[in-house]
Amino acid sequence: MAPPRSAALLKILKRLDRYLFFELVKATVLASVVAVVVLLALQILRLSSLMIHHDLGFRIIGNMMLGLALSFTPLVLPIAFLFALLLVFGRMSTEREFIAMQAMGKSPSRLVVPSLHFGWVMVIISLWFSFDLGPRGNRLFESTIDEAFKKKVLNVLRSGTFSEGFLNMVIFVDEVDPITQELRRVFIHDEQSFQDEMSISAATGQWIQSEDEKVGVLKLKDGVMLTQNNAKNIVRRVQFDEYRLNADFSREAGRSRDSPPSLGWKRLLEKRQDVWKAPELDGREIWIEIARRFSLSALCFFFVPLAFALSIDNRRTAKSRAIFSGLIIIASYWSVYFLIVSTILGTHLSLFKRYEIANWIFVWLPSLIILGLGLRLLRIKNRISS
Repeated sequence: MAPPRSAALLKILKRLDRYLFFELVKATVLASVVAVVVLLALQILRLSSLMIHHDLGFRIIGNMMLGLALSFTPLVLPIAFLFALLLVFGRMSTEREFIAMQAMGKSPSRLVVPSLHFGWVMVIISLWFSFDLGPRGNRLFESTIDEAFKKKVLNVLRSGTFSEGFLNMVIFVDEVDPITQELRRVFIHDEQSFQDEMSISAATGQWIQSEDEKVGVLKLKDGVMLTQNNAKNIVRRVQFDEYRLNADFSREAGRSRDSPPSLGWKRLLEKRQDVWKAPELDGREIWIEIARRFSLSALCFFFVPLAFALSIDNRRTAKSRAIFSGLIIIASYWSVYFLIVSTILGTHLSLFKRYEIANWIFVWLPSLIILGLGLRLLRIKNRISS
């Protein structure tokens, strides 16, 4: 039977663990919400012209914001958890709670254990967002952008007006049949899609939109195409019975729904298997994407010793200094990560093109540096306190 004082101390420590757990939950949720809101605000500014000029409905805008919020969450969760740790540990340090634990005969480092347990919970949650909800959100955003670009194309096909919003071309439609939607007397001028300037005039046209293939086709009939090369003073004239302009909306949006960030766990594995079956394919993007998601989720666990070591300080400025250190850590991590990824994708070394493990090692390097730095600082702090 434990002595009464030991039983009371054990009860206090269990209560402290529950307090720490709920404080970390509240701080992590708050930090995640704030970070997502800030990122959404920045994206709204970037997409504001698309929303306003092309009269996007509430449903389209809502889907875009929901998709963006879900796609941001895998990136936000580890960062939010780091700042939650720094805020909670920093407050406990400035309020002398660590000193109170030492007075009870317990080292403040005991708090690392329940924090690591919660870190594992955050790792699991982060993996779920990284391989399921995050890609779903990215696909939702990309499909909504596709829909927005379709709406943009349809809005510019109006009678008697010149418009520059049609697939980066200037288009004029003399008349649009209100029933059949047939375009009559169509003129198009394009200075970007071809090497030479091109002008097209056609008697009739029709806009065909495929919901299955996610593409659009402008079919022109009975027209003339003129191309002009000013440098060589050459003009070419081609008469056609039918001419088609194809539009890939995902490419117009600058995105692709089959891009690595939009792939869930099963699709990533399928892509990975395709690379192994066809060695001539370059699998670096898929390998990096899988390694990135695992390493970013693991940061929730790796941040615990580092955050505790930075916060265990009895000075009043411990909290503010810990937050400042967190900003430096995040900036340094992403700087090193992007430097490594850009180097891997840009290099011609066969090491990264042929061996998946090489990509994994280098992508995990910033996370492993975080873990090693945290363990080193924690060992130094424990040596000083003892």
